Amino acid sequence: MGSGHIVHVMPLTGTSERHSRIDRRRDLAGWLVTPLLTLVAGPVVAGCLGMLVTLGDQSEPAFCDRVRAENGCEEATLAMLAGHAVGFAVLWLLLWAVPWWRGLRAVRILLALVAVMVLVAAPIRMAG
Repeated sequence: MGSGHIVHVMPLTGTSERHSRIDRRRDLAGWLVTPLLTLVAGPVVAGCLGMLVTLGDQSEPAFCDRVRAENGCEEATLAMLAGHAVGFAVLWLLLWAVPWWRGLRAVRILLALVAVMVLVAAPIRMAG
């Protein structure tokens, strides 16, 4: 070691240069608020949009065309709503899986917006 060579010691934790760029300081408030706000605001926004979009519209949704002969529009509507609700639930649970690091705040917000958009898509499909 006395010959002037620099020895680079890799940490034993397995971190690499790529991972060291993420700000790993705690963002516990953001980690808690983002999923909780998504859980409250998502259904409210989708419900309000649903009331506005279907206000005074007595026609059946367009996705009921394929089941109109069997009088299955109610079942098709419930299946469509259930699909959107399950998609929202899966994305909402993924919000809790994102670590509470401050560098991942944008990922959490983007995932929350996608979850809300899954719910908002249901009333839009009802109107179409």
